[in-house]
Amino acid sequence: MKKIAAVLLIFIAISCEDTSKKSNSLLDHIPRDTQIIIKINDLEGAASKLRDNNFIKNNNQIAFVEYFKNLSILDQTHQTESILCFSPLGKNDYEYTYISKFDPAVINTDSLNTKQIETINYSENTIYKVTSKGKSFFATRQDSLLIASSSQLLIENAIRMQAAPIPIDKDLQKVYEVSGTENTLSVLVNGKKLQNIHNALLPNTDLESLQNFSGWISADATIGQDAMYLDGIAIEKDSLSSTIGIFDNTIAQENEISKVTPVTAKGFISYTYDDFDILKKNLSVAQDRELEDIPGDLDDILSGVSEIGMIFLEKENILVLNSLNPETAQESLAGDKIDTYRNIPIYSYKSSSAFSQILTPLVNDFDAKFYFVRDDFIIFGSSTAALKDIIANILNQTLLYDQEYYKATVKDLSDESSILIAGTIKNIKEYISENVEEEYSSQWEALKDKGYQVGIVQIIKENDFAHVHSILQKSRAKGAATSVTQTASTTLENKVLTRPVLVKNHRTKGMDVAVQDIENNVYLISDKGAIFWKKQVDGEILGDIQQIDIYKNGRYQLLFNTANTLYLVDRDGKDVKPYPKTFEKPITQPLALFDYDKSKRYRIVITQGNEIKMFDAEAKAVTGFRFKNTETDLILPPKHIRIGTKDYILLSEKNGTLTILDRIGKPRVNVKEKVDFSKNEWYQYLNKFTSTTKSGKLIQVQNDGNAVEQNLSLHEDNRMVATNKTLVTFSENKLTIKGKTLELDFGVYTEPKLYFINNKIYITITDIQAKKVYLYDSNAELFPNFPVYGNSVLSLGNMDKDPNLEFVVQGEENGVLIYQIN
Repeated sequence: MKKIAAVLLIFIAISCEDTSKKSNSLLDHIPRDTQIIIKINDLEGAASKLRDNNFIKNNNQIAFVEYFKNLSILDQTHQTESILCFSPLGKNDYEYTYISKFDPAVINTDSLNTKQIETINYSENTIYKVTSKGKSFFATRQDSLLIASSSQLLIENAIRMQAAPIPIDKDLQKVYEVSGTENTLSVLVNGKKLQNIHNALLPNTDLESLQNFSGWISADATIGQDAMYLDGIAIEKDSLSSTIGIFDNTIAQENEISKVTPVTAKGFISYTYDDFDILKKNLSVAQDRELEDIPGDLDDILSGVSEIGMIFLEKENILVLNSLNPETAQESLAGDKIDTYRNIPIYSYKSSSAFSQILTPLVNDFDAKFYFVRDDFIIFGSSTAALKDIIANILNQTLLYDQEYYKATVKDLSDESSILIAGTIKNIKEYISENVEEEYSSQWEALKDKGYQVGIVQIIKENDFAHVHSILQKSRAKGAATSVTQTASTTLENKVLTRPVLVKNHRTKGMDVAVQDIENNVYLISDKGAIFWKKQVDGEILGDIQQIDIYKNGRYQLLFNTANTLYLVDRDGKDVKPYPKTFEKPITQPLALFDYDKSKRYRIVITQGNEIKMFDAEAKAVTGFRFKNTETDLILPPKHIRIGTKDYILLSEKNGTLTILDRIGKPRVNVKEKVDFSKNEWYQYLNKFTSTTKSGKLIQVQNDGNAVEQNLSLHEDNRMVATNKTLVTFSENKLTIKGKTLELDFGVYTEPKLYFINNKIYITITDIQAKKVYLYDSNAELFPNFPVYGNSVLSLGNMDKDPNLEFVVQGEENGVLIYQIN
């Protein structure tokens, strides 16, 4: 497992000794043979983003995913910033070293006694062996720092190094300092050790092109739902002897090899330059031979070339030259025509090994026996069959350049690269599975890569360094008109407890998602699915999370209650004073929030059995509200309805009494009859107080207190929702909207919900047995492309600035899904 743990980092880097004074206390303590460093700027944020990334989430069977998930030191620490180093110990094994500010919780037992602590004395220092959940690591304290490792030997080395410190490599110091702090994590790799790392982790092959690739590489990681990006620099090491040094003093040109790369190819690598004389001089240094010892046979041809590339087909490779003057180049090649395929001549080439002799290490062991010319491209192969395959794809226009997924991947990259590498995910998967140790092979063969077509690495040479950009993203077809597309998903640490709801984001003028899990953590999630924060509360939230603007400045807070506490939480997840407000007597209903005149003069009503208490936004009791309690417990939260200019507060009692009060708690309407209450709250429908009874009747209470019932033949477990002009009922499998009845498939349905947005009515209901979400308009017409997958009532709104509506719904038991209606 240790060997495979860094495979992903290596392939990112692939696709991707001077010393100085100490300048960073964390970096000063790394093992001196460290080859990979993960700089963690936000541990919880990084964990959340990695957990939500679809590629990683779908491939939990891979050893490196399990390795990092089960890295016990990361579970024990509460430090946000840290570095995680990997260094070889023995022939092939890699051990980790974790360095952060000291956290006493790491080396102390917990209240649940889930971990064991042993102490080891070493050189007047204490080493702690921490065992938790069957896994152990070693740790020691050095001044204000914690150093932990999977290896006791590395901890002992760290203690010895404290007495005789070794200055940090200057290149490592440089890339560490330029690595960002805004991203949750950065990856640093020793470019001189890439081949060693590769060969240790993939022992069945030897990738010689990685030898002396560069100095240290630093890349900031951006991890999204469907994509991973690495952006940083690679330091040039030992002047021109490194691979990236070959492009020193050259100017990157446009990479066009994708225009002749078949969609069936495994990938390509493209090199560009503006002056072959300079490139040849740099190649002589990389090859460790004198310039005059490099053959000049191809000088005329390569001087007129801006791009040299290799296309990797299933059975053999193809060499591509992008010529500025292909006619002149063809004359210089002087090949003999041996075949014609689809009216394109194929020529033989006598100096088949010349390219490898001149262009190594860029082109190695290539046998250029045949070639053809197409537009500006001269394309070489070791067989005519391979060249015919390229010709067929060019004429059929089945080329990588024309694919939407390729265009979408490279659209934000520069058109010009010194080195551009593209590899299909399928090929990378096969390469790893074939060359990894046998015990891990089946894991990589089973890699779930649906939707991921190609990975890209771009390298642009500057003076003594190179810009490095790497992209792995899921292909997404553009949503057609009236389509529904999933735009984001979020995986929580635990199962979802309360349905996700949309809440206002005053910063973006859009909406975010609020949800609670079974460990009573409340989450705020962005419209892109990123977790802003999580906050643990003292119990299950009753009802939906609501919002108020306590300061009346356009900044909204989250308002909700558990059985014992009333919370008000700001945009950053912090309690707003004087909240939280606790209650000795249990709260038995979700809070009721009234804003009588839409003036932000809020009234918060708490129900405790048969008692109700009214508070203002500052959690002070409203002394002017005189009503105290009902005869029996309330079975629903108090409901405010305004009809005309009058306000009514409706209280539904267990004994069937409906009490209707005014603003100050005095009786406003005397309801003359007992009501056989259903589960439904009261609504204003046709200017009457409207609900249903258990027996399936529609009941409407008039201003004079008289009740009128209408038999709708609803089932006892009926549900309803209404506006003043629209009535929606649901009974068994029948959904009725404004008198039009729809028969749905039999299932287990949530209550219907009604939204009024931009002068349009939307009605939604979810079959949680079949996990299908339905959305209808006011004419009972199902919206196109519904139902969609979901496992709760949806919450509908406009989450961003475009005209399309979005909705959030529970997905899997621990998942939240965000959809857009195009």
